[in-house]
Amino acid sequence: MKRSFIITAISILALASCARQNTAGLNDDASLFFESWISHNYPAAARTTLGAYVLEETAGTGDPVGDSIFVRLNYNSHTLDGNLSASTSAALARQNGNYSKTSYYGPVVAYRGEEFENLPAGVEEAISTMKKGGRKKVAIPGWLSQSERYSNPDDYLKKCSGTDKIYELEIVDAFSDVERWEKDSLARFIAANYPAAAEDEIGGFYYVSLIPGDQSKTFPSDTAVYINYTGRLLNGMVFDTSIADTAAVWKLSSSSSSYGPKRINWFDEDGGKDYTSITMGDSDSSTSLIEGFSYALSKMHPYEKGICFFWSGLGYSYSGQGSSIPAYSPLCFEIELTDNE
Repeated sequence: MKRSFIITAISILALASCARQNTAGLNDDASLFFESWISHNYPAAARTTLGAYVLEETAGTGDPVGDSIFVRLNYNSHTLDGNLSASTSAALARQNGNYSKTSYYGPVVAYRGEEFENLPAGVEEAISTMKKGGRKKVAIPGWLSQSERYSNPDDYLKKCSGTDKIYELEIVDAFSDVERWEKDSLARFIAANYPAAAEDEIGGFYYVSLIPGDQSKTFPSDTAVYINYTGRLLNGMVFDTSIADTAAVWKLSSSSSSYGPKRINWFDEDGGKDYTSITMGDSDSSTSLIEGFSYALSKMHPYEKGICFFWSGLGYSYSGQGSSIPAYSPLCFEIELTDNE
């Protein structure tokens, strides 16, 4: 479990490109094709301000998305000829033959604020007028499939290009304080599944000791211990493990992977180090750990087995990790301190 230092926007949808300068006639042919396709297939579709078309819409019954900085949504995107480009639906992925057991499916959190330009312009325009629970099917031309923002709609047509797409969008939630939303979501999960667990003082962290181990002993500073572990999302999906059988079940095994107890290099408290200095692997090639994982280890005793849950601020935050851990995901780790065998 390497600590992630990657700073990126949440890229849940493919983005197109924008030219730095106006390109005369850049989308002349593309515009004619797109308008002709709409006229032939959806003659009653409503044109938006930027030039997308709303094909179908079911109004939500919740609060408007409005100026919420974050939205949690499900989506599918198709090319105009019906080929699936991306989806949050496991069922649809299976139907199209591109399902992966190691990929996350379900609602994702997307950032709408000004720090990053994230969502494609056409998707952002569609979302901005929706309500929680609402659904919208919208055809977005290629020049609106990128994340830059212009005050004049014609600038998109002059400067940007991409692939025409049809998006099916569903708003699950909208909020501006993502930390509060995530910690509240985690607290509800804990209350439903581990009602006796209390939030740790570090905040957004819960630990449950399953097998106490030897509570009278602690690990000497700067020593090596061994663990087995399994990392999961709150929906139960395994994204990492040291256990071969678990890796096989979740299709994580590969020829380059090795399984069995992993060496943990304990921190040297006498040397002024704390739990964040715990590393995994041989001392000459060890890797750092995400904070929630190392904090859980620091609370454990010899031969203890426990389970911890923590919000993404102690994990991978807004960057997520590959296709298995989406942005702003609380994580769960089952950890057992064991012998090196």
